[in-house]
Amino acid sequence: MNLFISDFNVSDRKFIRAFFTGFVGLILFFGAVNLLVDPYGFHFNKRYTGFNRHKPSFLNYTRIVKLYNANHIQPEGIFLGNSRILYLAPEEAFSRYRPLRFYNFSLSSGTPNEMKDLLNYAIRNYNIRFVCYGVDFIAMINWSTPYANTFDTLLVRGEKSMDLEFLKMHTSAQSVYETGRCIYTNITDPEGIRVQYHYNEFGSRTNRWRELNYERMGDKWVRDEIAKVMETYKPIYNAYSVRIPEYKEKAYRDILQTCHDNGIEYVAYINPLFEDQFRLLLSSRAYPVYIEYLRFLAENGGFWYFGGINEKTSDMGYFWDSQHPRKKLSFILTDIMLNQDSKEYRDIFFGHFYHSGNIGTLVSGLDSLRTVVTEGQIIEVNN
Repeated sequence: MNLFISDFNVSDRKFIRAFFTGFVGLILFFGAVNLLVDPYGFHFNKRYTGFNRHKPSFLNYTRIVKLYNANHIQPEGIFLGNSRILYLAPEEAFSRYRPLRFYNFSLSSGTPNEMKDLLNYAIRNYNIRFVCYGVDFIAMINWSTPYANTFDTLLVRGEKSMDLEFLKMHTSAQSVYETGRCIYTNITDPEGIRVQYHYNEFGSRTNRWRELNYERMGDKWVRDEIAKVMETYKPIYNAYSVRIPEYKEKAYRDILQTCHDNGIEYVAYINPLFEDQFRLLLSSRAYPVYIEYLRFLAENGGFWYFGGINEKTSDMGYFWDSQHPRKKLSFILTDIMLNQDSKEYRDIFFGHFYHSGNIGTLVSGLDSLRTVVTEGQIIEVNN
């Protein structure tokens, strides 16, 4: 009997050792495979065709990361929009008048559809009391360029859920760690490119690399950036097929309705364009669509307009290029929108709130300005 018990104990100990050895071995094996394949690009390995070359694009990558990082902030106020509001709307400018915890949910090439899903996501998870949408014409139209496929990304395509896509990030302990830190540091994207314009912890762009370029090259660098963006947008504004898709209008109306139903304060504004870019828009085939876009916004909640040709939009010191203002301009815009005592310069094209009752004033002014800018001739630009 004693021999039997002794033999049983020896076998039992061997089984336990084998079990834990095998268990730890499996963990190490799958961890090693995850490290080598690196499906989400967190370990920054080299990529080899047929092995680990297929990874999500950087735009999708940052979209998922923002969901994770917002949990650290637990925002009460959020920004929606595309890259313009990423550059322009630092949370400190708005917190002077709305003492809330802000998070910038705006995305490069962000569309109304993505913003609608992000708003719903934020309402489900946080106590949202204030929403500021930097509405942008280029995000509302259907333009055909190599970048267009980044618009309605996997986060909003079909019936897929943002939460389900977000869960796919958690493939390793390293991935969880990286999502928490890469939002406010310079990182390497899944394509192996060093990203030097990333976000601070509140989701706004740091733009440190732009500041360094400006310190090194001065106004010439800004002028070159303006010219480069202008060349990009000429064929977009002059495309024969330019229009506002109905599904984007619906998404915007859904955003308004969601804020209304949840008692959320909503502010919409149109981001400033540099003077040259605004002239290009006025003289392009897209101008009638632009007017349609303004009337649509006026009839759906109204908007603050910051455009035209004036001392702000003509000053390169307020812009990084013809589309992206610097954050110092956001303090001026915030004072106008949220501070009733603001004495800041304004006219019908800059710092005026438009709704269905007064949009005609803006349209008439733009029509007159267009005639002056084009000297009565609409400029045609070859696609």
